[in-house]
Amino acid sequence: MRRIYYRFPQRVDLSFAMGMSFNETLKYIAGLNNEESTKTTGKELVKVKTKVEIAIDRATFGEITSDLLRTGVITEAADLRVSVLALALRGGGKVPIANDIFYLRLSDQGSRTDIDIAKEGRGDGLDALDMKNILLGAPK
Repeated sequence: MRRIYYRFPQRVDLSFAMGMSFNETLKYIAGLNNEESTKTTGKELVKVKTKVEIAIDRATFGEITSDLLRTGVITEAADLRVSVLALALRGGGKVPIANDIFYLRLSDQGSRTDIDIAKEGRGDGLDALDMKNILLGAPK
């Protein structure tokens, strides 16, 4: 069954192919849910949190459960919403500096998976290439 969000943006910012099957790619990206990392930007220490959700009923997104990740449950295509929250760790506590939301469309192409990335809004912060690097595990 396809998991498609009917309001997925018509214009995508970046398209690329992952060298994994559809189900492997879905499990890999689902594994990024609630992942935290820290990095230094300039003189600040920044904590980055990711949250991954899947289209549920064509109109909303929800949590990815282990039942959804079983082989054959989701086929052909799936839309995901990935939220990336950046917090500056300062002496007084955590200060939010960015909350970027990306929409990902995964399309099954046999031995590989095509991924389209679209960013919600046009503000500063991360862009589609940064999201690709997060997905591929490359340091930013």
